[in-house]
Amino acid sequence: MFWFDCIKMGIVILCCSPFTTGHVGRRPKIQGPDEQVLHKDQTLTLTCRGHGALNWTLAQRLLSSDGVKVERCYSKHHSHCSKLTVTQLTVSDTGRYTCRSSKAGAEDATYVFVKDPDQPFVEKNYTTSVLFSYRHESSLVIPCRTTSPNTSVTLTATPKLSKEVVEKMEWDPKVGFKIPYGPFMTYSLLTCDSVIRGRHFNLIYIPRRLSSSLRNAKITPDRVKVLIGDTLILNCSAETSSNGVIDFSWDFPRRNKNHQTHPSRALSGDLKVMTKTLRLENVTLEDRGVYRCKAELEPSKHLNASARVYVFEHPFLNVSYKHERPGIVVVNEGRKRIVLEPKVNAVPQPDVTLWYKDGVLIQKNSTCYKMSGYSLAINDVQQKHAGIFTITVGTKLKDLYRNLSYTLVVEVKPTISEAELTTMNVQPYKSGKQHKLTCTSHAHPLPKITWQWQPCHEDPTLKYCLAYTEPIVVNTDEQRNFSRNWIKSINVMVEEVEGKNKTVSTLVIGDARVSGNYSCVAQNEDGMSTMMMPFFVGDHQEVTVEPQTAIEGDDVILTCWATRYLYTDLQWLDSRDQVITSDVSSLQLSRYSISLSLHLHNVSQNSTAGFKCQAYNLYKRVDIKTARLIVEERKRPWLSQNLTNQDVNSSSTLVMACYALGVPRPHILWYKNGIPVEESPGITLEKDGTLVIERVKKEDEGLYECVAQNVEGFAKTSAVVTVLGEDGKPNIEVIILVCTGAAATFLWLMLILFIRKLRKQPAHYKMGPSIIIDPDEYPLDEQDDLLQYDSSKWEFPRDRLRLGKTLGHGAFGKVVEASAFGIDKLSTCKTVAVKMLKGGATSNERKALMSELKILIHIGHHLNVVNLLGACTKPGGPLMMIVEFCKYGNLSNYLRSKRDDFLVYKSPDGKVVSAGSGCELSELMKRRLESVASTGSSASSGFIEDKSYCDSEEEEEDSEDLYKRVLTLEDLICYSFQVAKGMEFLASRKCIHRDLAARNILLSENNVVKICDFGLARDIYKDPDYVRKGDARLPLKWMAPEAIFDKIYTTQSDVWSFGVLMWEIFSLGASPYPGVQIDEEFCCRLKEGTRMRAPDYASSEIYQTMLDCWQGEPKERPTFTELVERLGDLLQASVQQDGKHYIPINTALLVKVGEQTASVPAEETTTRPISLRNSGGTWNIKIRPASVKTFDEVTMENVKNEKHEGQSDSGMGLSSDSMKTLMRFESLAGRPLSIMALAKKAVSKSKESVLSDAEKESFLPTVPPLDFTLDDSALDASLECHSPPPDYNYVVRYSTPPV
Repeated sequence: MFWFDCIKMGIVILCCSPFTTGHVGRRPKIQGPDEQVLHKDQTLTLTCRGHGALNWTLAQRLLSSDGVKVERCYSKHHSHCSKLTVTQLTVSDTGRYTCRSSKAGAEDATYVFVKDPDQPFVEKNYTTSVLFSYRHESSLVIPCRTTSPNTSVTLTATPKLSKEVVEKMEWDPKVGFKIPYGPFMTYSLLTCDSVIRGRHFNLIYIPRRLSSSLRNAKITPDRVKVLIGDTLILNCSAETSSNGVIDFSWDFPRRNKNHQTHPSRALSGDLKVMTKTLRLENVTLEDRGVYRCKAELEPSKHLNASARVYVFEHPFLNVSYKHERPGIVVVNEGRKRIVLEPKVNAVPQPDVTLWYKDGVLIQKNSTCYKMSGYSLAINDVQQKHAGIFTITVGTKLKDLYRNLSYTLVVEVKPTISEAELTTMNVQPYKSGKQHKLTCTSHAHPLPKITWQWQPCHEDPTLKYCLAYTEPIVVNTDEQRNFSRNWIKSINVMVEEVEGKNKTVSTLVIGDARVSGNYSCVAQNEDGMSTMMMPFFVGDHQEVTVEPQTAIEGDDVILTCWATRYLYTDLQWLDSRDQVITSDVSSLQLSRYSISLSLHLHNVSQNSTAGFKCQAYNLYKRVDIKTARLIVEERKRPWLSQNLTNQDVNSSSTLVMACYALGVPRPHILWYKNGIPVEESPGITLEKDGTLVIERVKKEDEGLYECVAQNVEGFAKTSAVVTVLGEDGKPNIEVIILVCTGAAATFLWLMLILFIRKLRKQPAHYKMGPSIIIDPDEYPLDEQDDLLQYDSSKWEFPRDRLRLGKTLGHGAFGKVVEASAFGIDKLSTCKTVAVKMLKGGATSNERKALMSELKILIHIGHHLNVVNLLGACTKPGGPLMMIVEFCKYGNLSNYLRSKRDDFLVYKSPDGKVVSAGSGCELSELMKRRLESVASTGSSASSGFIEDKSYCDSEEEEEDSEDLYKRVLTLEDLICYSFQVAKGMEFLASRKCIHRDLAARNILLSENNVVKICDFGLARDIYKDPDYVRKGDARLPLKWMAPEAIFDKIYTTQSDVWSFGVLMWEIFSLGASPYPGVQIDEEFCCRLKEGTRMRAPDYASSEIYQTMLDCWQGEPKERPTFTELVERLGDLLQASVQQDGKHYIPINTALLVKVGEQTASVPAEETTTRPISLRNSGGTWNIKIRPASVKTFDEVTMENVKNEKHEGQSDSGMGLSSDSMKTLMRFESLAGRPLSIMALAKKAVSKSKESVLSDAEKESFLPTVPPLDFTLDDSALDASLECHSPPPDYNYVVRYSTPPV
């Protein structure tokens, strides 16, 4: 092949000659002649000079081979100089040496002969080689190059060379012989001969024609992704025939980079696949791009292939759905094959691929599932295959793992289990009785089962049930008529049968009167299945024979009865199973039966044996009923016991039994003193012959005789009855007995009433959700029945729920944290809250939790409501309600914990602003208002995206930052706004909350608040917010007067509670009505119009909103829609005052801390403007309307002469130690502090009483006014603190107010 390389090298030189000519001045130059002759073992030295980096190409050796040395040299006129030294030359070093300039792209070369007297040819003596050529080529090169330019060489051939070939033959010691070679010329052997000093040397060549077949050139892989520093390996392959030779060449971005190529070939019959592998180590970003491979048989016969190489700096792993296929895959049962094939984009390629079904690892050798690459194939899809399939892809070395889940929904066409039973088992249904028909269907989605009815034709001559109407849909409200049965109920429920969820429909026929066919129709979107159930009403068993007894000698009619329509014909058989045709009536048809009678004359014990009734079933089955007639021998009467004389007390009861037997059964007659005794009031003759006389008198004495007689004869017996005592004397024993019975009955009734009263729960035990539907829409006692629970939509398997720690508990229930697998179809695992009953819960408690569940379903989804996610209601486990998990607990606790982080200070321009998180607050609020403006002010059905109203960060902000960020006024307004939005939604759903308070508002991620109902998971007995009123415990502080006095709960009473909730928010979680005793006097003053004073951090607009919510007349209170508009305007107004934020501060707080003293000039007061807003909607200092009387005024009148520690009405007080701290801060000259920073360590969270303004002043020292300009460097580092995680045990220890 060396000669072939030389030819190509020559072609390259010829092709590039114009290019090099254009850069003659820039070409490198090898010093010395173009041809050099050296001897074996000598040293070759070549010097090349040029402009640009110089690279050497040697004849045979590599630059890294032993004996090869390249070094720099000095050149006066060139920028680069390279010196090549090759030592210990051998004949194989004979060839062309090239110096190439990388800058100019040009080259210079010289040819070197290395003479060896023992080896005239470059190749070893007697070497045999194969020469390949194509049929279209016109010449053939025999590459027998010599080590000396003067060596004489002759060419011989077999067959012999023609004269014409010899004349045109060319010789070049650098190339060899070149001879004409036509397309049909053939030589079996070509030999180059040379004689040196009498020694013969030759090289043998065998010519072979190459194939021109070339196909399927490709690079594998065609898309390569590698990391910086990895090794890149590409394989270029092509196919040719067995005698073809493919030459591969690579072209890629950095061809001058050190790389390796390795050829290989594989032969399969007449097909040969040749491959050349490119290997690049330690790739960089410069190695990315398109890599091209050229597969060439000859210059005119070649194919190109390309591949793209991507180089990445960092590893990554992305798993997504292929072709934007959804994560929910719906297939029909019985499908041959389904493949779950995710799209994996990763560098480096993952080495971990695991599939899970419902959290259980699928083994590699599974027979149900086949894994290939990243795909999972399921053959012969069945219902059991439905579930959540999760693929885990990872790279161990880089510790990268990703999950992707598919939800496989296998839809099943309905099948009816009862249809598998044979129709020959049809039974008749007793007329006038209640019967049940059951239809069990399995399908997915769950089928809808309907019942249809077709009555039999009323023609009295028909033996078969012929339908004469179209199928009629069966309803429960149908009244009985001539063509339909009365349907008592239709019950549908879902049960797990043999591991499958099956829908069971039970049709209860209250009164069977009409025969016909009921049809069960199970249908879903995939198909329908129908099963007909014959309903044949009968008044006998399937086949009955009457009578069963007879008397010897009588004529008897044996009648065979069978249910009409179920049986179509009857026959009588004798003892030899022959059909009886004589003394047989015609077939009689009645409404419910068919009958056939056989007349028997003068029956005897031997004449009735062997008669059978043969009945033909509708389904071609024959039933035979043997007539078992018992013939009794005639006998005259006889007495089993004689009468005896009796003495009875007056007014008692006389019982005389006459027991007589005989065939036929004897008739009993009674005589008294020879006169027949007849029935009359007080005298009873029972069927068995017993005589009963009640309240006997003296006149009932005498001789009583019993006579038993039949056609065969008679028997008699007698006895004397004597009555003791007088008729008029009362019976003391009877009176005592009656009185005792009456007294016992009375005591028993009283005991039952007493026990029931003890077991009845008092009013304050009444349980249930606080959220109810407006009673004007649905009566309270009917709401639970009217609301429905759809198990197909809300039921969640208990085995996918992992319960964690208990978050809180109440008297009857508890809330636990849990992990739900696949509950929202998006994530594999989601943290949820589970509300459930405690152990030993009663049916009433279960009903209450179920009612709460149904109400949440009725309410629907909304961003500001704790939404229902699912429920576990099936038997076999506790009733559990799954709702959203709010990690920050309730709003009341959160606000109290953020009192230290609520900052208020004055900017240098004298305006009051709130502390932010370091960014411009105007921009912060503008971003917040975008979400506020988009929500509108009208009630909606809920938000689609869980976005924050008030969060100052981006949506990607870590939720943990809620503990770290400071609390601002905008947050307080925004919390109020969100609650109003949620209550607006509840009102639109005709729902009343009844217990709206900060403890029932939960804080979630992104600063979103949600309205909740803790229901049974709240302990009202341990919570001071619930005050006893009569037999109930009520949250009186939050209740409207009409709810307290008249038990009237409406949306407007919720508005009152919302005003109290706003007071809690703007007092940072303080308890309402601080320092006020909650008793009857409180309730009366509330009704008279006394209200709370404004909290510390409320503006006049905010306080006015509270007062509007506290209007005594419910109709005068604003609606929640109006509250949403009002609070939305307040949010917007806070960013429209010259781009600044203005926080309303309590006047007392400003005045007391910054009070002027005599040492301060009067004009200084005017230069400190307090942030005011005009009537156009700007912030203003709080001014309580003069018409509103507050509890503070009432309290101060009562405690005027008492001493208290300094506390504000919000429940935050200053202890004596804290006052010293305040004084120490104030004494720091030139160290301005914010008001709230001064109060940080002075807040007392354990006391919640109220002080008058005068008392507050008594605890503040007389100091010079403070400079309110905030200087963060002046703050003590210890003042920076953050809230601890929420205490959930405190969050949920509440209970529901009574209805």
